[in-house]
Amino acid sequence: MDDRVKSCCADFYELPLIQSLLGDQWHPGGPALTRKLASSVLIGRESRVLDVASGNGESARVLTQHFGCHVTGVDYSAENCARANAMANETGLAEKIQFIEGDAEDLPFAADTFDVVICECSLCVFPNRSTALDEIRRVVRPGGHLGISDVVVNEAVPASLQDLFGHVLCIGGALSVEGYRDAFAAAGFSSIRSRDASNALNDMIERIERRARTVKGLLGTNNIELEPGWQVSRSSIVEARDFVRNGGVGYAVITGRKPRD
Repeated sequence: MDDRVKSCCADFYELPLIQSLLGDQWHPGGPALTRKLASSVLIGRESRVLDVASGNGESARVLTQHFGCHVTGVDYSAENCARANAMANETGLAEKIQFIEGDAEDLPFAADTFDVVICECSLCVFPNRSTALDEIRRVVRPGGHLGISDVVVNEAVPASLQDLFGHVLCIGGALSVEGYRDAFAAAGFSSIRSRDASNALNDMIERIERRARTVKGLLGTNNIELEPGWQVSRSSIVEARDFVRNGGVGYAVITGRKPRD
């Protein structure tokens, strides 16, 4: 099941339909929230930053262009990494950005390599969250920071959204704000802070729904095939949307610091 969650999450964002709906903005808040997250974890010109689950590379580009830092992205999808590296070359940022295929639960880096680790709208989909956080703590230097932005649950998730599709949509595996804070603490992070960013999630939903009205494939299809033999009904998509709309989930920025030894 764990490997299936990882592969389906990666495959989901490679679907042409999903890319049409999301555009360049793969997480709530887009570049503006990425910049705020970067400021909250003290990213500067000399910072060595790791972007876990780096997706299409947009956040790395934003960080480098606005803060001048060096960014390494790691993503489970080889296609995402290839696309992101191509973007870095095309924009003249290849000297400061690189993308490597890898698993957040087994990061391909030595201990104490990075000053800052960020992870946007992805920790909630990792099957072994505690392992991923342990790995992040291992690769960040003492005194370095972890910053995430992620979906948070405000009430019990319906059983129908706790399946694989619910996880792919970042709902089934999400925690409450206190749950994330506890997970940070259990992994050894201190100085943990959180702030609400639910307006970013609401804005993203509205943007996707506007795009959906122009994507006939979504409106005219009863099922979406995420992998051979696994289809999701349109009613499931509507149920997930309504759960979000009714306040079942929100969005938050959470930061922590690795204590100095």
